[in-house]
Amino acid sequence: MSVYSNQRKNQRNTLILIFLFVGLVSAVFYVFSAYYNNPAFAFVGLGISVIQAAIAYFTGDRIALAVSGGKQVNQEQAPQIHQIVENLSKIANIPKPKIYISSDKSANAFATGRNPDNASICLNQGILDILTKSELEGVIAHELAHIKNRDILIMTVTMVLSSVISFIADFGFRLMFWGGDKNRDNDSNSPIILILYIITILLAPFVSILIQLSISRSREYQADATAVVFTRYPQGLINALLKLHQSPIPTSHYSTSMNHFYISEPKKKWGEKVQSLFSTHPPVKDRVKALQSFA
Repeated sequence: MSVYSNQRKNQRNTLILIFLFVGLVSAVFYVFSAYYNNPAFAFVGLGISVIQAAIAYFTGDRIALAVSGGKQVNQEQAPQIHQIVENLSKIANIPKPKIYISSDKSANAFATGRNPDNASICLNQGILDILTKSELEGVIAHELAHIKNRDILIMTVTMVLSSVISFIADFGFRLMFWGGDKNRDNDSNSPIILILYIITILLAPFVSILIQLSISRSREYQADATAVVFTRYPQGLINALLKLHQSPIPTSHYSTSMNHFYISEPKKKWGEKVQSLFSTHPPVKDRVKALQSFA
């Protein structure tokens, strides 16, 4: 499979997952409207979640950089990094993002910003300590690919949808627990609607998280493929991913909400190598296999 066909495949997968996500949100709204015979519950949840997402979208980059401990560096402080970023930005045809370095000794990096004109990349000191120039180019190309592909926008959309589902499901559970359903239209009682309602508030948040993580993993595959287009050297990114995976040093700025930002899932404990259904990233061996097919 070529780089470009792999990109198209991952784009299709992302669109399918987003379609499923929208379908799940619509189903949750329908069940709640049917159970309470009042669509207001769903729209209240939608309004609150959209406001939360808007705040995260416009201020999320500053929050992420603060949480990671990143400090902006200029040309004089990091000339080689600036040169790599500038060259790859020209190839990617995007504005050169701001560059931050975190003192974190774990080997990792991430990109943030709501669009290519307001983007930043942050490199942990740990990644600078262990990677060669070609490997660092692969990592930076991966982060620029996230910016080029507007992955932060896509993940913000999925965050909105997931937060809508979580809020509405939690609200519905609390209404049942507090007896709020006694005030609904009793003429609309239906065993089927009741069963659907219970299934929705119990399973919808779980399913939404799985879809959100699947989208995150799909975007990582696409960023890897796009990085190869930029560098024309898949081995650099392959070697970098293997080194990041093998590095035993845990992050000193761990936050679950930050996991999907990084090129490699952060480690909470020394030497931790965990891959599960709830991982934000695909298994390293699968990413390496996909990259090797481009060589």
